[in-house]
Amino acid sequence: MTTFARRSAKGALVALIGVSLGGTADVAEFLATRGAMFAAPGRAAGSVIGLVAWAALLGVATLRYARGERRGARAATIGLAGLVAVGNVGLTAIHLKGGVGGLRPIVGGVLGVLALVLAFASAAPTPTLPRERGRGIE
Repeated sequence: MTTFARRSAKGALVALIGVSLGGTADVAEFLATRGAMFAAPGRAAGSVIGLVAWAALLGVATLRYARGERRGARAATIGLAGLVAVGNVGLTAIHLKGGVGGLRPIVGGVLGVLALVLAFASAAPTPTLPRERGRGIE
């Protein structure tokens, strides 16, 4: 049971790395192909913050996978994933309300929510078997 739970959390972490890589690449490509957007710094700032949030989530998830669990890593993963999810769902809502953006903001919103779900799945505590007293197993 413990091995299964640990493998499931590790699998969710690998999937989170993939989703984070996709989100980071999407925002980076968006910024790279729309240089004129930087003429309005306020508009560009939101996209840059989104890129930083996705990249930070990618970094934290990758470090957790490569180095194992460290103090605060699970909380950082969930916090960053929550930030990414809220930002992307908000961006999707704004674009849908304005009738602009096409499919891209919707995909971003789905990726953000998926990142949050995977962050919670990867942070699930692994169950331990109870110790039996008096049987030499202590």
